[in-house]
Amino acid sequence: MKKTFFKNIKFPAFLLSLLPLFFSCHGVIFDTIRDEVKLADAVISGDIQDIIRYKDDIYVSTGKISHRSVSLTKDINGKSQEEYKEGEVFVAAADQKSELKSFSSPSGYIYSLAADSKNLYALSVIIEEDDDGYNVPTKRILWCYTATEEGKESSWKEIWSKSYDGSKDDKAFLFCTNTLNESNRHAYFRYQSKIYELTGEKLGDTGMTLGTTEHSTTPTSDTNSCTVLGSTVYFSSAYAMTSNETSEAATYIYRSSGDTVYYSTDGKSWESVDLNCDTILSLAITKDYLLAGTASGIVHTPLKPDSNGKNAIPSSGNADFDTNADSTLSSYYEVPALLTIDSSKSEKDATIFATCLTSSTSASLNNVGLWSYFATEGEWNRE
Repeated sequence: MKKTFFKNIKFPAFLLSLLPLFFSCHGVIFDTIRDEVKLADAVISGDIQDIIRYKDDIYVSTGKISHRSVSLTKDINGKSQEEYKEGEVFVAAADQKSELKSFSSPSGYIYSLAADSKNLYALSVIIEEDDDGYNVPTKRILWCYTATEEGKESSWKEIWSKSYDGSKDDKAFLFCTNTLNESNRHAYFRYQSKIYELTGEKLGDTGMTLGTTEHSTTPTSDTNSCTVLGSTVYFSSAYAMTSNETSEAATYIYRSSGDTVYYSTDGKSWESVDLNCDTILSLAITKDYLLAGTASGIVHTPLKPDSNGKNAIPSSGNADFDTNADSTLSSYYEVPALLTIDSSKSEKDATIFATCLTSSTSASLNNVGLWSYFATEGEWNRE
């Protein structure tokens, strides 16, 4: 998962107040939708770095937090299949596009999220006006939210804070396993070269013990991502890392470097394939394809059977899409985050989310934000 950091830039107060306009609906500079799909009105627009699972919902942030149910066992109203009457058709919330709702947000501009099996974490930056009338970053704060029993009020708790002047070398970010299985969800906070496992409303004093071996069960000072193999967490300096976990335990893990994908069944021996694309920023998997978000749009490659007949081995190169994925998430855009809700389904039958950024003057800012594919819709479209 690619991360971005605030640079040491000062903004006049009136310009900062206009920032949301730059990420709202704009006139299309030109049409990137070759398949004649009518774009939905953009609701969640802006720089989204993470698509995070917490409980049965996904969470994203563009300064403030939004969420939606993606339950596989309940509908969008929280009703299980067992509660349906005979003849009624059950559609899981994960398979039905519904409104993204706002979620309570702590103080500051929320720019990163993570979650474990019990808690949601948010990293914010506090922006204040200086003596010259410029809005400048002054502090970063790490927050924890723990869901309570239904009907009881929950709140965000501050668990870490440091003064901050916007230096890009003063790195602080969140990452997590983001697995379907809640018991395998683990969250981590990296501040400079220290890494902390997050376990609730208290941050340890010393951080985790670091190793020197890359892509292993022990993080290094350069770790940027993690995933789970079986029930064991593996760490990597790669920004893109995922596994083939479904309701069953993961048997393969995948990571990227440049346009190369590495895969392993034991976290020690790695095989590689070149996807022949731009730099890979994110990875997601379905029953039949490995998807990669790149610095120039989205690509995918078919999964081949392994010796046990399980589709798990990515092919070299990349293939054409049967959907409108590559015309919506086109080469004019970066795709820093991808998430498949249920990886046991084929790509055409799955629910998949992606985020889209651009610095191209040839691209439409209306396309910057959150995208989704629902099998019930049959197309990629804006959220």
